[in-house]
Amino acid sequence: MTLKIDNVSFAYQADRKILDAISLTFEPGKFYVIIGQNGCGKSTLFNLIMRHLPLSSGQISINGKDLQQLSFKEQAQRVSVLSQSMPLPEFMTVADMVMQGRFCYQGFFSRFSAEDRTIAEQAMQKMQLTELANKRLSTLSGGQQQRARMAMLLTQQTDIVLLDEPTTHLDLKHQYMLLDLGRELAEQGKTVVAILHDMTQAALYADHVIVLAEQKVYAQGAAQSVITDTMMQHVFHVNTSRVGNEKVGIHVPTHLIA
Repeated sequence: MTLKIDNVSFAYQADRKILDAISLTFEPGKFYVIIGQNGCGKSTLFNLIMRHLPLSSGQISINGKDLQQLSFKEQAQRVSVLSQSMPLPEFMTVADMVMQGRFCYQGFFSRFSAEDRTIAEQAMQKMQLTELANKRLSTLSGGQQQRARMAMLLTQQTDIVLLDEPTTHLDLKHQYMLLDLGRELAEQGKTVVAILHDMTQAALYADHVIVLAEQKVYAQGAAQSVITDTMMQHVFHVNTSRVGNEKVGIHVPTHLIA
C-alpha cells in the first residue's frame, strides 16, 4: 500500500507550527528512515497518520483514499505503529498483550481463533519472547517490553508499518535484530517507515532517508547523498568527519557549532 502525505501542516497553536506543507510518498517494498533533531515533527507526523492529532491542513491517504474516510478499525487493518507513548497495562502478560494485535480483525462478539493464536505465537517466537509469554509486563526490562510491543505489531499484520524510535531500550544485538526485521518486512512488500537517531543505522538499512528540519523536508534521497557533513552541520549543528566506504559511512562528531 502507498502512503501519501500531501501538503500537510500542523500547529499546536497558531504561532507554533510544527510541520509546514509537508509532502511525502511512501511506497511498498521500501524501508524509509526519517531523521532530524528532537522536536522537528517526526513523531508528530506519525501521530497525524494515526489520527491521534488533527491535521491543520492537507491530506493523508492510503492507495488514494483519504484516511478520514476509513473507520479506525479499517485503518488498524492497514497501518500499525510501534510507539514510545504506547501505554503498557502492567497487569497483562506478554501473550495477552501480543494478542491485542488481532483485535482489529474481530467481530463484536467473536473470539480469537486458532489462526489468531498461531500468528501471535509466531510473532513472540520472532521477537525471542516465547519463554516470557506468561510473564507480566511489569516484570520485564525496558528492552523486553519494547520487543513485546514489536511482537504485537507483527501480530497486527498490516501493509504499512511505522516504527517510532524502535531501537529505544534495546541492547545492540536486539537493535539490529529489530532493524533486520524492518528490512525483512520491506522485502515482503510492506511499506516500512522508521524514525531513527543513529546515522550509521539509517545508512545501513534505509532505501530512502528523509530529513526534517525547520518544519520542512530539508532533504530526501539515498543515504549516501543525504547524510553528509554539510547536512550534519546545518541540521544537527555539529561538525563531523566521515569515515567509511562509499555505501556506509560513520559521521564522527568533531565539535559542536556554537
